[in-house]
Amino acid sequence: MKKKYINFLFGLFSLVAFSQTNPEINFDEAYISVNEDEGTATLTVSISESPDMTATIDVSVLADESTAVAGTDYTFTTETLTFASSGALTQSVTIDITDDTEMAPDTLLAFMLQNPTNSAVGEDNIAVIYILDNEAHTPAYTNTLGINFGTSYAITGNNPGSEIVAHDAETMRLFVMNSGNASIEVLDFSDPLHISAMNTVDLSAYGDGGTSVAIYNGIVAATAVPDEVGVNGTIIFMDTNGTIVNTIEAGALPDMITFTPDGSKLLVANEGEPSQDYMTDPEGTISVVDLAAGVENLTQNDVTTLNFNAFDAEIDALRAENVRIFGPNASVSQDLEPEYITVSADSQKAWVTLQENNAIAVIDLSTLEITDIFPMGLKDHSLPQNALDTSNEMDFAFMSTWPIKGMYMPDAIANYTVAGTTYYVTANEGDAREYDAFEEEINLEDMVLDASIFPNQAFLEREENLGKLNFSNVDGDLDNDGEYEELHAYGARSFSIYNGTTGEQVYDSADDFERFTLEDAVYGAIFNTTNDENELKNRSDNKGPEPEAVIVEEINGAFYAVVGLERIGGFMVYDVTDPTAPVFEGYFNNRDTEPGEEVTGDLAPEGIIYVKPEDNATEKGLIVIANEVSATISVYTLDNNTLSLEDVVAAKNNFSIYPNPASGIRVFFNKPTTFSLYDMQGRQLQKQQDATHIDVTSLRSGTYIVRNAQGESKKLLVK
Repeated sequence: MKKKYINFLFGLFSLVAFSQTNPEINFDEAYISVNEDEGTATLTVSISESPDMTATIDVSVLADESTAVAGTDYTFTTETLTFASSGALTQSVTIDITDDTEMAPDTLLAFMLQNPTNSAVGEDNIAVIYILDNEAHTPAYTNTLGINFGTSYAITGNNPGSEIVAHDAETMRLFVMNSGNASIEVLDFSDPLHISAMNTVDLSAYGDGGTSVAIYNGIVAATAVPDEVGVNGTIIFMDTNGTIVNTIEAGALPDMITFTPDGSKLLVANEGEPSQDYMTDPEGTISVVDLAAGVENLTQNDVTTLNFNAFDAEIDALRAENVRIFGPNASVSQDLEPEYITVSADSQKAWVTLQENNAIAVIDLSTLEITDIFPMGLKDHSLPQNALDTSNEMDFAFMSTWPIKGMYMPDAIANYTVAGTTYYVTANEGDAREYDAFEEEINLEDMVLDASIFPNQAFLEREENLGKLNFSNVDGDLDNDGEYEELHAYGARSFSIYNGTTGEQVYDSADDFERFTLEDAVYGAIFNTTNDENELKNRSDNKGPEPEAVIVEEINGAFYAVVGLERIGGFMVYDVTDPTAPVFEGYFNNRDTEPGEEVTGDLAPEGIIYVKPEDNATEKGLIVIANEVSATISVYTLDNNTLSLEDVVAAKNNFSIYPNPASGIRVFFNKPTTFSLYDMQGRQLQKQQDATHIDVTSLRSGTYIVRNAQGESKKLLVK
């Protein structure tokens, strides 16, 4: 009897408890997107079961979380939904969306379910409408230079690579750094649209990997690095045949090498990265090699190592200026990591990117002294011109503003002079330190934000907002209280122009790169993809397109910046003749867009050069790109950049052959010439005095050398 009574009470309690459980009400979807010209957006709300009594709930706008403005971007007032005991389990809410004619960032409109009666609010109580601006942001391509894709050449062999490329006009050869193999690939560039391999120069005796290559006046310089951290790298000098003539020691991890424009010096950026356990942290330095004695006679005494020791005592002042000095127990000298160098046209000044430190070092080459460290500052992504796409969670792009700041952190740098003022130009890639003993990248969910500045951290943490974006854990806690007052992300997804004397920024390309690739008729389909697969937006949460390489060249009386995008690939071109108001010329790329991991084309541009019309057989300007992931060399022709009348007159006073490559039965000299013709093995095939042409009918397809009586040589290509 007692047992039956207990069972009865338990059943009664369960029945009462069950009857007192209210049904839950949720949004069906966490988010939707709508183009502003669609006019309306609809959210669906569902109740888990029919209520015993009529249930109601309010659908309200979360004004603090929303960036859309009531009355401007949308029209809506709080709406109460009613679920009757015998009615439908699903209801909809319609919001009027305003279609304007102004270019603006995308906006979001957040809603919350609240004030339930005879029901309960479920876990899915917040929904967001992402309102997409429908105005085109990309100007029409000017393409003043007439840029067109020419060809792509694949480096072959074991572990092929293509990171940096250099060109020698005299021998018509390309020299390509194959980093993984620690080798230089020498390519025949006598016919730029039909590149062929000549030979490989093995550098493995000098290091486990290679990093950079440059050429000046027939001398090729390359860098090789050992795997062991802290051990100095090597500079290898060779002639254009690949014969090594000398080697000297550089600093730790020589990452980039360049000759001064006058050829008097060679500069090397020694990055000096730490070991994985951070027990070894070599100093970052710049090696300056005096070439006056000739490369064959160089000794270590001709190398001056510039370090940052003079700045060690200024660590607090540098940090106060937002120069990032943050490695564990590192001095300024150890923490600064030189990445890339550009030298002024008069060979008197150099600027060096300190990428991880978000700064630029300035070198006086007349006194061999590091004179300044310029902080690069932060890019404010809350401004409408600095919108960005921050999440790979959604299948649509959301170019919007957020309360975050981007660290420019450039990789490559170039310079040019206009009206007596020199400017340097940076490709703002971004790069975080990631080692076993120290890693600075962090996600928002692992940070504590200052609630007085970020009252909506939980909303920002949503994966479709900022929840997947990488931030720095060493920046942004301005008062050192353990809470972040600012959010600092990596890279600026742009290129910038700075006054070379003051370090003041005079221009930034804002959100152009993401806007223009998103709206591109072909490559918009793989917007913010990476360089080894085609998946929409898989780099949106991590530096986006990643501007990597940049050059600035004077062409047809104007200055042009060419900026390579490491992830989606290709390059942007701007006329930067007015440094404060560059003009977009076009975006050019050569990769497929078929979804998946089997990607073809040119992937991950790392190094870019410009070849003048007078320095190649096409007699057009060329843009030549070394693409790291695809191990290819891509060539673009500048069809509106051809030999001028002055160039032609100058050519007539020199030794030249045309057409070259040979396209008929003979090729002609620009003036009567005494010549000898050799094959590539050095065998003399023809010899003639005061000839006007060379008969090529007996020559097989291939490359030949023509030498005149003055000892000048030209390469002749016979198809």
